[in-house]
Amino acid sequence: MSKRIKEGQMAAILLFARHGGHGDNGRHSANGQLARYSPMNEPIPFMSRCPSCGERRLQDGYTRRALLRLVNTYGSIEAYCIVCDGFWPVSALERTGIVIGLGAGAEQL
Repeated sequence: MSKRIKEGQMAAILLFARHGGHGDNGRHSANGQLARYSPMNEPIPFMSRCPSCGERRLQDGYTRRALLRLVNTYGSIEAYCIVCDGFWPVSALERTGIVIGLGAGAEQL
């Protein structure tokens, strides 16, 4: 399956490893090809203030799908401070900001 490349051209072959199991990030289909883009699986960053040090910390570990599920089921949205190495539930005001940021699909506070 080799093809000759003309001078001045570059060949690129992309191979995706099969992860199968818990390490699979869901971006590859069963045959190893890149899966279709889904905005529901993209991270939604937001800021939350650490109650220990008082600094605002970027939170980028939640996907839109996960945030919608937590908002619509009244689940706890936790934030993390890398400096203090601590977790905390986001405040009601921060949660409201997340709901506004998510827009459609987040009917409940």
